[in-house]
Amino acid sequence: MTGTSRRTWGLAAVAAVVLGAGMQGRAYGQVEGAAPSEELARLETRLAGARDRAVDRLAPSAYERASDRLRQARRRVDRHEEEASLRRVLDEARRAIEAAEEAADDVRPTFRDALAARDLARAQEAAARAPAAWKVAEEELERGGRAVEGGDEPAESVRRASELYARAARAAKRDRLLGEAENAREGALSAGASELAPETFAKGEAALAAGIAALADVGDGRASASGKDAVRAFHRAAWIAGLTTGVRTRTVSLEQLVNDHEADLARLAAAAGVEGPDLQDPDDTTVERVESAIRDLLAANAKLTAELEAAGENTRQLSDQVSSLETALTDSERRFTDARTRLLAREARDNRLRETRALFTPEEGEVFLRGEDLVLRLYGLTFESGSADIDPAMEPLLTKVERVLTDFTDAAIRIEGHTDSRGNENANRALSQRRAIAVREYLLSRLPISSSRVQATGFGEDRPIAPNDTEAGRARNRRIEITLMLPAG
Repeated sequence: MTGTSRRTWGLAAVAAVVLGAGMQGRAYGQVEGAAPSEELARLETRLAGARDRAVDRLAPSAYERASDRLRQARRRVDRHEEEASLRRVLDEARRAIEAAEEAADDVRPTFRDALAARDLARAQEAAARAPAAWKVAEEELERGGRAVEGGDEPAESVRRASELYARAARAAKRDRLLGEAENAREGALSAGASELAPETFAKGEAALAAGIAALADVGDGRASASGKDAVRAFHRAAWIAGLTTGVRTRTVSLEQLVNDHEADLARLAAAAGVEGPDLQDPDDTTVERVESAIRDLLAANAKLTAELEAAGENTRQLSDQVSSLETALTDSERRFTDARTRLLAREARDNRLRETRALFTPEEGEVFLRGEDLVLRLYGLTFESGSADIDPAMEPLLTKVERVLTDFTDAAIRIEGHTDSRGNENANRALSQRRAIAVREYLLSRLPISSSRVQATGFGEDRPIAPNDTEAGRARNRRIEITLMLPAG
C-alpha cells in the first residue's frame, strides 16, 4: 500500500464522519422505527464486535472517535433528550463506527501475517494464559495501526507483532500443557526436594525437560504425557522431602517409622513360618531367615511339581483338560453375567431416556446423554433481552423439568446459562450467570431438594452449538442446559 493510498483512506474516514450527516435516507444498520434506546444497544453491540475483529488495533484513532461518539449518545439517551436530537447523535455514532470498520478493512491485507499470528495465539487462549505477552503483542499491533493512520510504513510493526503473537502462543501452549508440572516443581523446590529427595526430583526435572522439548511437535500428546510424569515425580519428591524434614524437626517420629517397619517385617516372618524379629538385637537376621524360608518353599514346590509330573502323562493331561474346561466355563459365566448386567442397565437407561425425551417438544429442547450424564438442552426457556427474570409463560416448560429432576433424585445437577455472541463478552457471561442462578432458585423453591445438589454456572458466548451469523443459530446458542450427573453403577 503506497503512502498516497494510506493518506487517502485516513481522509476518507474523517470525511465519512464529517460529511455523512448530509446524506439522505438511512445508512446500513439502522432499523426503521426502532426506539433510540434500541438503536443505541445495537450500536454498542456492533462496536463490541468491531473490537473483536481488531478494529481498535488496525484503526485505533477511528475506533476511538467511534467510541467517543457512542459514549456521547449513551449519555444523551440516558438523559432522555428529545428524539430528533437523539436521532442525530445516533446517526453520527453509527457513521463513526462504519468509518472505523471501513478503515480497518482497508488495511487488513497489510496486517495479514500479524492477524494470522493473532488468531493462533487466541486459539491457545493467550489472553488468559500468557496475559503479559498478549498485551505487548496487542500494543505492537495498535502501534502499526497508528503508523498507517499517520501515513507511515507499518512493516516493522507487522513483523514485530507477528513475532510477539507467536511468542504469546508458545507461552500459552506451555502453560496449558506444562503449567501444572512447573507449579509442582516450584512446590517441590519450596519443600527442599532438590536436596532432600534428589533422585526423585531429578526424575521430575528430566520429564519436564522432555515435555519442553516436545512442545515443538505438531501434536500435544508427548508434551502432555511428559508433563503428567513430571507432576507425579515432583509431588513424590515433595512428599519425601516433607517426611525427611518432619523427622529432622521431630514433627514425624523416627521411632514410629522404625516400629512400623518392624511390624511389617513381623508380618512377613509370620507368613513365611519363621521366628519374628528380635527387637533387642541390632544384628537380627529376620530378613535372611524370611528369604531362606521363601527359597525353601520354592524348592519344595519345584520338587512337588516334579513328583506330580512323574505320576504319569495321562494324569497331567487330564488335569490340564479339567483346568482348561473350568477356566473356560468360569470365563463364559463371567462374560454372560457381565453382558446381562450391561444389557439390563442399558435397557433401563434407554427407557428412562425415552420417557424423558417424550416430555419435551423440539421447540422446547432436546434430551441426550453426554457420557453417563443426562443433559436437558432447553431452547424454549427464554428471557427478555438483557433480563434474568423468569417469565410466567415458562412455567409449563419448567414443570416438565421439575418432573425429570423428581425422577432422578440421586443425581447432582448443574445448570448452565449460555448466550449468543452479540454484545460484550464479559456482560454476556454475567447475564448468563444470572439466568442460570434464576433457574436454580426457581427449581429450589418448587422442589424438596438440597441446594448443595444444584450448581449454577454462566458461560456467556464461550460454548456455542450453532453459528452465530444467523438468527436461527443465535437462537440455539441462547439456551439453558441442565446436566444431571448420575452416580456410577
